[in-house]
Amino acid sequence: MVPDVEQHRSVSGRSTALIAVALGVIAGVISLLRLWLGDRSALTEVLWAEDGLFPLCIHKADFLTCTAQPFAGYLLLLPRALAWPVSVFPIEQWALAANLLAALLAGGVAALVYVFARRYGLTLFVSVALALLPVIAPMSGLEAINALGSSYMLLLYVTTLGIVLGQPSRAWWWILVILALLTALTIPSAVVLLPLVLVQLLRGRMAGLYAGLVAGALVIGLIAQAWVAFTAETPRPVSVTAETLSSWADSVPISLLTYAPGLSLGEYSFFSNFTLTPFSGTGWLVVGVLMVLGVILLVRGWSDADRQVIVGLLVLAGLAFGLIPSAIGDANNRYFVVPVLLWGAALLIALDPVIRRSRWWVTALVVAVVVAVWWPALPASWYRSTPAPPWTQEVERVKAVCVSDPSLMERPIMSPYWPPNWGDGLDEPTHPNIPCTTVYRWIS
Repeated sequence: MVPDVEQHRSVSGRSTALIAVALGVIAGVISLLRLWLGDRSALTEVLWAEDGLFPLCIHKADFLTCTAQPFAGYLLLLPRALAWPVSVFPIEQWALAANLLAALLAGGVAALVYVFARRYGLTLFVSVALALLPVIAPMSGLEAINALGSSYMLLLYVTTLGIVLGQPSRAWWWILVILALLTALTIPSAVVLLPLVLVQLLRGRMAGLYAGLVAGALVIGLIAQAWVAFTAETPRPVSVTAETLSSWADSVPISLLTYAPGLSLGEYSFFSNFTLTPFSGTGWLVVGVLMVLGVILLVRGWSDADRQVIVGLLVLAGLAFGLIPSAIGDANNRYFVVPVLLWGAALLIALDPVIRRSRWWVTALVVAVVVAVWWPALPASWYRSTPAPPWTQEVERVKAVCVSDPSLMERPIMSPYWPPNWGDGLDEPTHPNIPCTTVYRWIS
C-alpha cells in the first residue's frame, strides 16, 4: 500500500505543479492583455512612473546604492531589485522590458497562490480563482495592473494567503519565510502580517519553529523599514486626522463596489426627476460591519472551524492594509487594491463548500454572469494604459537635447507625465534629472 500512496502523492504533486505553471502563464498573459486592450501601444510605450525612475537611478549610480535608498520615506526593495534587469536593456526598450517582467511576476504569484490553495484542500475552481484574482479584479485595472512599482500588492496578497492557509510541507514554510522577509523589506504595511502569524501559532496551525522564523523575517524587515523612516533625507509626511480616517472609511464601500463596475455610491438622479442621496455615514457603517464580521468569525471558529478563522482574518487584514497608508495621508485607489483582493478571496474561500456541492453548470452560469459584469472593466483604465508621453519619443527627445549640448542636464518624463513637480521631493540619485554625459553613452 505504501508504494501506491507515494505514487499517488507524486502524481498529485506533478499535476498541481503543471496546473500552477499553466496558471502562471495565463495570469501573465491576462496582465499584459489588459494593458494592451487599454491602448494598443501601451506595452512598448508606457513606462510607468517608478518603473522608469529606478532603472534610471542605476544608470546614474549603481544597483546597491539605488536599492538601499529610501523612496517616499521607506524601503521599496522588490521594485528596486527588479529595476536592475530592466536597466540592462537598451533604454528604448525599457517600457517593454518592464511590462514583460511585471507580467512574469504576476504569473509567479498566481502559481504560488494556486499551490497554497490546493495544498490546503480548496477546490480546483476556488484555487484557480484565487490565483487569477489579482489580474482579473476590476480594481486592479485602475492603476495597479502590470506595474513593477505596484508589486508590493502582489507580495501582500500571496504572503497573507500563505500565512492564513498554512502549509504542511517544510519546504513551503521556507518559501513563506522568504516571502515574509521580502514583503517586510518592500512595504511597512507588512506589520499587519505579524498578528496573523500569532493567531496561527496560538491556534496550533503553525508550528512554533516556523512561526518564529516567519515572524523573525517580518521583524527584521520592519526594523530596517523603521530605521529608514527615521533617517531618510526626505521622510514621508505622516498626519493622522479625523479627515484622513473619514476618507479611508468612505473609500471602503466605494472600493467594494468595483466588483460591480458601473455602480457608485453618491448622489444621483433617478428617472431625471428625483435625486437620491446616500447616508453620510455609509463608509463607517460598512467598516463596522466588516470589523464585527471578522471578529465574530475569528472567535466562533477559533477552536475547530478553520475556514471561519481564515475568512475572518482576511476580512480584518483587508481593513488594516487599507487603513495604514490612508490614515497617514490622503486615501488613494492604490491603497485599496489589496483589501479588495483579500475580501474577494475571503468570499471565495467561504463559498468553497457550496461550490464543492454544486453542479458544474451552476458554477459555470455564475462564472458567465461575473465575466459579463466585469467585461467592460477588463481593459486597463485610460490613465494606466495611455502613453503619457510615449517612451520611445521621450527617449528621442532627451537624446536630441543632449546631442546639441553634452554639458546640459535633462529630465526624462515617465507615464503618466511623472514625476509631478519636476521631481521635487525626490532625492538623488533617485531623481529624474540626468546628466547628458550619461545620455551620451546611450547614443554611442
